[in-house]
Amino acid sequence: MKYLWLSLLTFSIFLKYSYCQELYTFDWSAPRVNINGHPHFKVNYYPGSTDTNYKGDFYPDLESNPTVKKYYFTADCTIDPNTVYTTPGLITPPLNTTDNPFGGISNYNTVLIVPYGITVTISGSIQPILTLLIKGKVVLKPTIKTVYYAGKTIIFPTGVFESAPASPSFNHSLSFYSPTYWSIPAWDPLQTSTFISLGGNVTLVGFNSDSLWTGRNSSFTSYGGTFLNTPFPFTTANLPVFKMGGSRDSNGNINYYMNNYYTTFSPSSTQNFLDDSASFNGAGYILMRPFTKNIIVSGLTNSSMVFTLNSTVNIQNCIIVDLGHTSPELLDDNILDSSYNVLKYGKNIPDRYPITLLHNKVAANIINNMFMPRDDFARNSISTTPRAYIGAKRSFGNIVGNAFALQNSSSGIALLYGTEQFNVKLNSFISVYTDTSSVSTYRSYPDIDYLNGGIITTSPYSIYEKNAFEGNFKGGAMQIIPIQSRTSIAGLSSDILLGSYSGLSQDNTADYKVNSIWNNVVFKENFFAGEAEFRVRYPFTAQPPLKINLSKGWFIGQKVSASLPSNQANIEMSYTTPYIASTLSVNDKYASPMNASTHNGKYNAVSITDSTSIASYAFFFDSFTCDYMSIKDSVFSHFYTSPDFLKKFTKQIYFSNVNGTKLGKNYAVQNFFPFFSLSPISNSVQASQILLEFIPNFDYLYSNGQAVYYSVNDAVQSSETYSTSNYVVNSTKASKTINFPLANGPYTVFVSAKQSIGSAYSECGPYFAHTYVVDSNVPNFYLGIDLSDTTESTSRGLTIFGQQWTKCGWISGICSTTGSKTRVSPTPSTVTESTGTIRSAIDEVAMLTSYIMNDVALGIKSSVSITLTANKLYKFFIYSYNPTFTGTMVDPLPLFTIKINGKYQEPYSRSTSQYQKYQKFGPFYWNSNSTSTVLQIEWASDNLKYPIPISGVEIYSNIATVYPVPGASTGGAVETSSSSSPTTTTTSSNYNQTTTTGTSTEKEEQSSGASIIIISKTLVFFVMSIYFLNNY
Repeated sequence: MKYLWLSLLTFSIFLKYSYCQELYTFDWSAPRVNINGHPHFKVNYYPGSTDTNYKGDFYPDLESNPTVKKYYFTADCTIDPNTVYTTPGLITPPLNTTDNPFGGISNYNTVLIVPYGITVTISGSIQPILTLLIKGKVVLKPTIKTVYYAGKTIIFPTGVFESAPASPSFNHSLSFYSPTYWSIPAWDPLQTSTFISLGGNVTLVGFNSDSLWTGRNSSFTSYGGTFLNTPFPFTTANLPVFKMGGSRDSNGNINYYMNNYYTTFSPSSTQNFLDDSASFNGAGYILMRPFTKNIIVSGLTNSSMVFTLNSTVNIQNCIIVDLGHTSPELLDDNILDSSYNVLKYGKNIPDRYPITLLHNKVAANIINNMFMPRDDFARNSISTTPRAYIGAKRSFGNIVGNAFALQNSSSGIALLYGTEQFNVKLNSFISVYTDTSSVSTYRSYPDIDYLNGGIITTSPYSIYEKNAFEGNFKGGAMQIIPIQSRTSIAGLSSDILLGSYSGLSQDNTADYKVNSIWNNVVFKENFFAGEAEFRVRYPFTAQPPLKINLSKGWFIGQKVSASLPSNQANIEMSYTTPYIASTLSVNDKYASPMNASTHNGKYNAVSITDSTSIASYAFFFDSFTCDYMSIKDSVFSHFYTSPDFLKKFTKQIYFSNVNGTKLGKNYAVQNFFPFFSLSPISNSVQASQILLEFIPNFDYLYSNGQAVYYSVNDAVQSSETYSTSNYVVNSTKASKTINFPLANGPYTVFVSAKQSIGSAYSECGPYFAHTYVVDSNVPNFYLGIDLSDTTESTSRGLTIFGQQWTKCGWISGICSTTGSKTRVSPTPSTVTESTGTIRSAIDEVAMLTSYIMNDVALGIKSSVSITLTANKLYKFFIYSYNPTFTGTMVDPLPLFTIKINGKYQEPYSRSTSQYQKYQKFGPFYWNSNSTSTVLQIEWASDNLKYPIPISGVEIYSNIATVYPVPGASTGGAVETSSSSSPTTTTTSSNYNQTTTTGTSTEKEEQSSGASIIIISKTLVFFVMSIYFLNNY
């Protein structure tokens, strides 16, 4: 654990300052702006904005306000419960006792000021301070129980506010209060936050740094492995532990509740709820223990904390309750006229969160804190309902190790503008909500974080790892909201980035580029249990299609929100090494709830790799659909609802080394029985048949045998029946020969067993699916096609990769294209492959740097159609070049799809080549017959926002002679600048056929020869810190 905090400290120190010169403009010496006649500092958070409605953000300047009486501390001093402010020499000028009788501060127009160079120590439970300005230092005495009770606290750049108890024996309390709406002081017409840091230094660090929360099964690998956070120590009996409670209804749904939420645990008790065998009905995975922390920050009425400008923020090991007065209701901001008078007072003002980070240029650390409503532990109190506990805009830092108890529509963490760069890691969220009304449409920016959730984020620049969610989240446990039309949001054509991206910018004029940055985000090792949907708010009208990457992680009885419509998202959901189950109990026998599933609605694709899903669970709802599904190297069991099994959810499916069990809707197998010892499992086969050997297995508690069906590309070749009478259960080996129609290309073998347990469950049983690629009979180079425009008057053989190529226009009888024709100008002298190979031959460079691509302006897709000889076998490769140079503007590599004769190729999403480099894609396979002789390549047809080049096609065949290229020289192979192998990565599968048409246009594209560097020194150091964080 010590290395975790050490790496975070290193990360914070190195990335402490983000030198963004135009993140905001602010001048302390600038004339003040009078709002309702009272002076305010004006901060322009969006310099250069074209938004005429934005007038700036404002904070009261009480020191220059003539209606406010100011009193300055004269020397270092201590304020305690017995302090009398009329004491001679304590403050200057002497306190006006007419305004403030009895020696205390009772008038809102009375302000105490701590000048620079002076330290004021708060000791014990002091009398309320209505308003305190800090330019020096305020310290809560670390060796005594202390309560800081204040109405308005403003900390300036030289100011320091510090609470750091010296031992667990000394509790510190920070209690903020604010006047009600109708009694706001005249000098604060905008109802600013109760605790404001304008570039100050704030340290709130409790003594106990033990983990606030842990996963319930942390030491029980039988639950699917240790998950998430370091267990906290149970060294003190009867300390309260917070957890979810739950009971299952008749349909298997978990009804989460809070009445056992406040639970006493004693190490000596007979029932240890950490016990592996304890029955908990699938609830209570996350345990929180807040009351080892000895700093409590709380508020009354309209209380909140805001940190902005160059504030240093270090909040650790605290309990934060009942702060925040931006609620989930519709935002209702103040409105100013042209003279800065308030036309309308807001009733639900934005950016008034318990912790609000606004345009802050110093890394903030929010670590190991508990966020909760007061009525969770004080039953007679009425809590506020903050919209979210942490709200951030254009800021960066660490939000790590915190625990959030969410009720009444509150959310945990909200990153709200889209450029935030936080390390959001190891946080836990437990939630219930009471507003079960249906949601049919979403509110628009900036009113986006109003639906109860754990993490709500608009930023693809942050890290989201090892967070845990359990319970009911109305809007989704994680809500991903890529913001559209960015130039109209703040009137900025670009945004300066922060933290590890410091020095780079974001292009707000092109949504598709900013959206594509989400493709780089990996949501790693997160835990979801219950109504804890991972929801991406990205409709099909948004472009381009995105790939959402989830790495590792747990998906336990995870189901979609009961209050939201089915999610229609222009995305591919990609899972790597997920653990999928109904519960984490040792014997997961629960049938998946009737109305529960992890996915509903519609996506472009779902990709699953290396999954573990051995139990009776419906990962996909019956109504879910997608265009493409890929499952690889996985154990993947699923309810079946039709003989089509998983095919019912998708138009096209790809399997590679998948074992699983098909399960009945009302039936859960006692144990998981895949086919054992299957062989061979290989991606490449050098013959037209294979011999499968395996052990047919039985759920012998329910059946006496099984019928096994063998299919190739959905066509059943044969079947066998294996019964317990002639096979030793789960021991006797069987074998079967599988034949492939042709000795070329991918073939999906599906071995499906049906247990003999009655008609109601006739499809139940194990299955195995794998795509074998037969690659044996296409060794001969046949034809190479340069897809550029034919600018030369005479056709000739092009010397490319040691062969004679031609141009599509020179063989127009068999070759045609759609899209926009473009070339790099001037033509570079060399081109480098992504692998490092350098090409310098003239024809090779010309082919690679001239290409067709999607015509973005006209909406014409790029495609190639080639008529080839009938009844032959073909293998081919595709060449692509990326001419883009991005400079300091973040411009991620776009993703795209490839279709061959209407069938997506595996993988569904693939990246373009690196900037100013080329890449060879393939091999791809196609076999002609007597009626199908046209090979059609649809290139990036699902990503029309990006013009992704396709430069050439290289075709191999079982035809012995090469295609007669017009004007080609005769003789042997021609010398080239470097060699080219006819094989690289294996791709796969063939399905539906389509045809596209269009027109071609010609363009010329300028390309810079400079290399692209989009990673700064700070990013390198950040990566090193994350390495330590992950490995120690």
